[in-house]
Amino acid sequence: MQLRQRTFIEEMTLDDIPAVQEIEKEIFLTPWPRNAYRRELSQNQLASYIVLREADEIVGYAGLWKMHDEAHITTVGVRRSDQGKGYGMALMLALIQRAYELESRWMTLEVRASNYGAIALYEKLGFKVIGRRRGYYTDDGEDAVVMWSDSLLSPAFRDRYQELRNRAGQAVAFDDHAGD
Repeated sequence: MQLRQRTFIEEMTLDDIPAVQEIEKEIFLTPWPRNAYRRELSQNQLASYIVLREADEIVGYAGLWKMHDEAHITTVGVRRSDQGKGYGMALMLALIQRAYELESRWMTLEVRASNYGAIALYEKLGFKVIGRRRGYYTDDGEDAVVMWSDSLLSPAFRDRYQELRNRAGQAVAFDDHAGD
């Protein structure tokens, strides 16, 4: 994974929403509604969102909701021209770190069944396919693949996370205190 030195991850702010929405329009068939992120950041106490900046420009973002002992990943997006550079991995590692900070025990997500690249990334991180939600995506009726992590507390998961984090951390500055 090769990331530039001026690449860092930090908590998403209201000022970041226009750039995040531009990325959403570029990469998703149906982006979130216009004020969804504003509502998530200002009203949803379960929500935690981050952005990835490269040379002061947002190139990716991600978020999760803390629900009981699980962290549910709500979204992950990387600008199309920056996909394949390890940014998705960096964002996922930052979400895992956030899940640890929130004392989550598990992580879960849904992903389009046709998004083989994302599924491979999640599997590399230790997520496993546990089911399918038929017709989950209302824009085209595509199925969602449901994935869950092993226990975040298991030694195998922690070791995999730490190894991947050490590799990514050489090129990306992680804000380990986001949301504090």
